[in-house]
Amino acid sequence: MSRRQTVAVLAGVLVGGLCFGPVFGLGNLWLSVAAVCVVAYLATEACRQWPRLTAWRPLLVAAGGLLAVVETVLRATTVVGLPRVESVRALGRGLDSWHLTLQSTWPARPDPELVVFVPLLTLVACLLAIELLDRAPPLVALLPAVAVLGVSQLYLAATGLTAVLIAVAFGLIVIALLIPDTTEYRRLAPWVATSAVTVAAIVTGLVVGAIDPAGRTPYSLQKVQAATVAGTRWPSPLDELGSRLGSRGTDKDDVLFRYSASEPVDRWRLVALDDFDGANWTTDHPLLRMGTELTPGPEIRVPTTEQRASVRLEQLDGPWLPGQLLPSTVGGVTEPQVEPIGSTLLAPQRPDRYELAWREPVVDSSYLLGAGIDADAPGGLSDLGPVPPEISELNPLQGKRATFSTALALEKYLRDNYQVAVDGRLPTGHSWPQLRAFLLKEQPGTSEQFAAGYVALARLNGIPARLAVGFRAPAEPDADGLYTVRDSDAYAWPEVAVDGVGWWPLDPVGRAASGKTSVAGSTAEITEQARAAVPPVEQIEDPEVPPSAGEGASNRSWGGFRLPLLWVFVISAGLLLLWLAGVPLLKFARALRRRRRGGSASVVGAWTEARDRLRAHGVPVTAGMTVRDLAEAARELPDTGPGLDRVARAVDHALWSGGAAGGELSQQAWTGVRELRKALRSRPLLDRLQASLEVRTLFTR
Repeated sequence: MSRRQTVAVLAGVLVGGLCFGPVFGLGNLWLSVAAVCVVAYLATEACRQWPRLTAWRPLLVAAGGLLAVVETVLRATTVVGLPRVESVRALGRGLDSWHLTLQSTWPARPDPELVVFVPLLTLVACLLAIELLDRAPPLVALLPAVAVLGVSQLYLAATGLTAVLIAVAFGLIVIALLIPDTTEYRRLAPWVATSAVTVAAIVTGLVVGAIDPAGRTPYSLQKVQAATVAGTRWPSPLDELGSRLGSRGTDKDDVLFRYSASEPVDRWRLVALDDFDGANWTTDHPLLRMGTELTPGPEIRVPTTEQRASVRLEQLDGPWLPGQLLPSTVGGVTEPQVEPIGSTLLAPQRPDRYELAWREPVVDSSYLLGAGIDADAPGGLSDLGPVPPEISELNPLQGKRATFSTALALEKYLRDNYQVAVDGRLPTGHSWPQLRAFLLKEQPGTSEQFAAGYVALARLNGIPARLAVGFRAPAEPDADGLYTVRDSDAYAWPEVAVDGVGWWPLDPVGRAASGKTSVAGSTAEITEQARAAVPPVEQIEDPEVPPSAGEGASNRSWGGFRLPLLWVFVISAGLLLLWLAGVPLLKFARALRRRRRGGSASVVGAWTEARDRLRAHGVPVTAGMTVRDLAEAARELPDTGPGLDRVARAVDHALWSGGAAGGELSQQAWTGVRELRKALRSRPLLDRLQASLEVRTLFTR
């Protein structure tokens, strides 16, 4: 193996390791991954310099790589930079850090116990790549790097420009591996063309592979992980809602938590539930460890603004932390956990206070009124279990198509046609028996029945919705400037998935009916403005049917730039096919044309054909070169001399004898060309493939 090939395979491993950047942040990975690759290269060079060390090369690479991991990731376990027993234990624990990373949101916290598995994986790949390069074809040695890349994509697949750059990098690495060590500078032109087409093919395949006509989210191993211990069960806030709503006397004034916020807040959420089997509302989305920051998903296309709050817990029990719809960071909590789909926050160790930052969509009422719904929102249209026939026959929306306007119309339907239970023994429960009694107007309901009933009717009418549980926020602060949330503020509400905005809360109970007032400047106030502008349901106009996914798949946007992917694919595939099939066909047609010439022109055509074939195989050709000069230049190619000698004799006779060049002389020249071709067929397959696809000789006369 050459130095260039060693650098190429290690560069592939480096690129694969850095592809974990979206998981931990590139700044937290590059040093450890690069250090491992550099140490592996230095160990290989040492074995090249002192061949007696070659037998110890795997041990040198492994020991040096582990030391690099300790010094760059686990330095806190060393004493004056020297590893100790704790360093070895930390390396052992790192074997399970890949699993812990899957249980975190991304970018994950760059804790050593999480990050360490990436340089360890890189070290294994470096070791395998170097040993394979010494024992197998070069491309086989690239497989460990491809494996590291594949593992990184199982964590978080690269998209857009990043994916294209990764493809270009691996395309160039492949070319660097395949260029022969004996290739001279003047013979690099065919490899430059091969490199360009290879990179174009890889990029095109990546772009086309990224197109998903069904619009599905790529698979990720994180989807099947959970941070909570198997078997852990926490009481659902929905099950506790009835007791909070039914609390009497001083219990209603129990202070649960107090907070200060940078902007008005109208509610605090505990959980969001989207699975209903007819008896219980649950969710199966996994809880993950909170990473460094949680960013809004791609479904949120409107601008967002950051808001902050400081929360002090009082008598609120359980692991649930009051939160907001799009949490970004949580400070002051040990090992916080989050369920990203429902924005549920959980703390295994209850803090006294914590800092919360979240993103708030920036929209107005007019935007909401013109918005559609997001039918692909996770859990928004989940099953409802066995729906009672009487409920299925309800037609609150008169067959109107699902939009945010019809979602508000359904909310108005519940407000106008159902009573809120405020006195006496309040109803509890959220299963079909309780919802049947409520929706058929046999009994009034609390926010629990209003929210669950809304979600059921919304899904039956094609509106994606889910049930959220939490607390209303007070409209005014206390004298000390803090807002106080009490037991009597417990509340349930529905959320609908709005296209481009994400989940948006509604209030089918109504603030007036619950005895609460809206918080100025909050999402509730924006919704109230949209609610006032919604016409009666029979006057709501259905939107135009959107184009199918196939009609919009031909053009995608990267950062606002519209890229006609279909045409990119067609043109790139056409150029690739033209090169792979067109160049050999053109050369074949050219040889036939040269041979069909009459007399001495056919002999000269044989000489030109022999010259072009040798030139395609890298033999340097100059303008005044004779056939014998060409044979001398091609002496490194075995068995080419006899064929060229036959062509040379035919050329001498045709050009210098003064006699006519008949068919027998032409036959002799082209027989020499056939012998030359036969000799060239003994060359390696890669050299023959390069020669057949070499474009430069097509433009010679």
